[in-house]
Amino acid sequence: MSGWLTRWRLALRIARRDARRHRGRTALVLVMVGLPVLAVVGADTLLRTWQISAAEALPATLGAADARIEGVSRGPIEADPLTGEPLVHEPDEESAPWSAAEVRGLLPDGAEVVERTAGRLAYRAGEGYADVPAYADDLGRPIRDGAVEVVEGRVPATTDEVAVSGAVAERAGVALGGTLEVTPEDVPLTVVGIVAPGAGGRDDLLVVAPGSADLLRSPSSEFFVAVPGELDWPAVRELNAAGLAVVSRAVVADPPAEEEYRSDGGTSGPNTAEVAVLALIVVGILLEVVLLAGPAFAVGLRRQRRDLALLAAAGGSPADLQRTVLASGVVLGGGAAAGGALLGIGLAWLALPIVADRADVRFGPFDVAPLDVLAVVATGLLAGLAASAVPAMQAARTDVVPALAGRRGQVRTSWRLPVVGLVGIAAGAVLTVLGTKGGEFGVAAGAVLLVAGAVVATPWLVGLLAPLARWLPAAGLIAVRDATRNRTRTASAVAAVMATVAAVTTMAIGSQSDSAQARRDYVPQAPMGAAVVTVFQTGEQGWTAVERIVAEQLPGSPVGRIGSVAHDEDEPRSLTPVRAGCTAGPGECHWFPTDVAWLRPTFGGEVVVADARTAAAATPDRLREEVTAALRADRVVVFGGGAVDAAGEVTLLGSTWNGSADEILGRAALPATEIAVSSGAELQVPSLVVVPPALADRLPVPVTTTSLVIGGPGAPVSPAAEERLAEAVRAVSAQAYVYVERGWTDGLALARLLLFVVGGVLVLVATLTATGLALADARPDLATLAAIGAAPRSSRFIAMGSAAVIGVGGALLGLLVGAGPGIAVAVPLTSTDFGAGARPLIDVPWLLLGGVGLAVPLLAVVVTGLAVRSRLPMVSRLDA
Repeated sequence: MSGWLTRWRLALRIARRDARRHRGRTALVLVMVGLPVLAVVGADTLLRTWQISAAEALPATLGAADARIEGVSRGPIEADPLTGEPLVHEPDEESAPWSAAEVRGLLPDGAEVVERTAGRLAYRAGEGYADVPAYADDLGRPIRDGAVEVVEGRVPATTDEVAVSGAVAERAGVALGGTLEVTPEDVPLTVVGIVAPGAGGRDDLLVVAPGSADLLRSPSSEFFVAVPGELDWPAVRELNAAGLAVVSRAVVADPPAEEEYRSDGGTSGPNTAEVAVLALIVVGILLEVVLLAGPAFAVGLRRQRRDLALLAAAGGSPADLQRTVLASGVVLGGGAAAGGALLGIGLAWLALPIVADRADVRFGPFDVAPLDVLAVVATGLLAGLAASAVPAMQAARTDVVPALAGRRGQVRTSWRLPVVGLVGIAAGAVLTVLGTKGGEFGVAAGAVLLVAGAVVATPWLVGLLAPLARWLPAAGLIAVRDATRNRTRTASAVAAVMATVAAVTTMAIGSQSDSAQARRDYVPQAPMGAAVVTVFQTGEQGWTAVERIVAEQLPGSPVGRIGSVAHDEDEPRSLTPVRAGCTAGPGECHWFPTDVAWLRPTFGGEVVVADARTAAAATPDRLREEVTAALRADRVVVFGGGAVDAAGEVTLLGSTWNGSADEILGRAALPATEIAVSSGAELQVPSLVVVPPALADRLPVPVTTTSLVIGGPGAPVSPAAEERLAEAVRAVSAQAYVYVERGWTDGLALARLLLFVVGGVLVLVATLTATGLALADARPDLATLAAIGAAPRSSRFIAMGSAAVIGVGGALLGLLVGAGPGIAVAVPLTSTDFGAGARPLIDVPWLLLGGVGLAVPLLAVVVTGLAVRSRLPMVSRLDA
């Protein structure tokens, strides 16, 4: 053991000395390895700080109480002891809610119980209302100490007082001592405090006194208890058996095993897919770091050849030579990882106030996860070792005499590498093709194997360029031959570019195809630019009030009503179009057009009541005139054949479900116009059947207004008008909602832009750094060329040729390697067609791929040409 330590101590000393001597190369490796470590550790620290553990959330969850209890059911339940979230329980909606007295009766003698009512409350903000979580809470009781942070003022004590968060105060424009109007009835409350939620809480809330609980909408009760001693796990289980969900301070401090409270055998840990994706990301980052840092170690080996030869001549074994190079990986990789981790933690600490200020939840205390940091540092160290592995194996085969004489020797590629690489490429291609039938993960596994095979075969592929060099100008010939002669250095850089471009190509094709399918399958909820106002549980008087508000907020905008079957919980009713001539019930006679692949109703449902203008705005241009004419003539519009009989009428059947069968409430035969649709086509329509308002009274079941449609393509509603309208209609009901149809938006566009930026930067960095290392390694050759009369610009053209070999060659190879998996992953991603008969979509983002695969490498070539000096000082060929 002592001999092993001695040998490694010597190797590490040599590596440390070499790192000091070649500071440029050392800095390059430190950046290549340290930056990913910095980014991962910084992001992990911010994420851990944002994630609030159950113990960290206890002040906000419990205040100073021993437990929080919620009445979920009147029967046994299973609940998560850390969050109180019910896991298994029988629905018991008709049972009476739990009271504080009932909860106290299940607790030990001497227990204190404080009830808090949670719900929502609308408050006046500008011209309308905003709706936020609200609590009727006795925050003055000692048991509730710490539940919120009082920033200014005090907690509410009487029914005419309220405490608000900073976000609510800012939006409502109120300050301490001001008046806040709540509920659509504008009940005035005096603001007596500005509060901030605890860790994990949202920064938009209201707190009123317990006596104001009747102001809250959708109220539910929570009970905070203080008991003699503590509420341990057996006591919590007893309360669960009674139907109460409990979060206990004692149980959070010492939680039970998950199988003790889950009878379904489920777990809350990460699933296999998440672990597989995480492993794939880690392996990809590690591979990229190794490939980017590889050229630096290869050049370092070239500069160490004489030192290694002297070591071998002094009796050093091949293992000693190999250990010396590996020690460079340990010193540089470990140093970069440790430094990157420390910088990442420091930057996370500096960035935390900025990030927390822009978040809508309160962050927890600054949290550094030591195990996470150690794992990332170990990964960085492993990356340094892996990057130095191939040069170390070459060092073990150092030929002493040529090395001492300053001759570089001939590098040959082992026949095993191309064989293994080609086998990996073939296996990856097969797995990728098979994965199109099994899902995205099969394709991902095939893509990884395909890229890995290409990386292994890269030295052989670089060697294939040598015969082509004879057709190039002198500068290109020298650049290609230098690249093929130094394959370890070149192959690593080419593989880094190839892997980056392949990953970008695969993900870009997959995401672009996914977006294309989403665009194809998008179902508008209204005519383009129109606003839809929906108000739940309101009558005709409420809709009239909404129309008046719309006229005030959007004067001159056309307004149309959409009607459908009135909602009745006691007697759920439906209105069904039936096939022409069918006289049975709705189940047997239900009609759906068979001459179209997919009808996509904008307003939902099978039957709606709408006027001609509103329906026409949601109808395709080629059908709009016919639809408008029919509705203006007070005729029902039916899209598709099979429902309108020979008399020109459609039958609508009203029914209800009596618990065992459909009960027919009535039939209505109405004059109708059949709108012919193209066979096998997709069609966007207002609804399957559109009834004009003049015929609504003849329907067999009552209909009511369900929404208003305001504006349209000719009078679009702006975002500012949308916000004003949404606030204003809450004066009618807190359950009023506004939606404006702005068409399909590409949610993945930003991700593809980020993909282009990251991929482009990696390609640029890999090309420029590898080219710089190649030029530093080739300084004696360039000096020799200058000495024999080569033009000064020759060195610039040779440098540009080296950049082209690495950047353009690697990028083109990456496009080829990534195209197959990209197309393959698009198939399962876009195969869901919901019975529409639509085929999977393959959409290639040519502009993005052209940018990463051609524009960025060519930019690297141009930058290289501009950065390289034309004249070089004379250098001895022995100074390598």
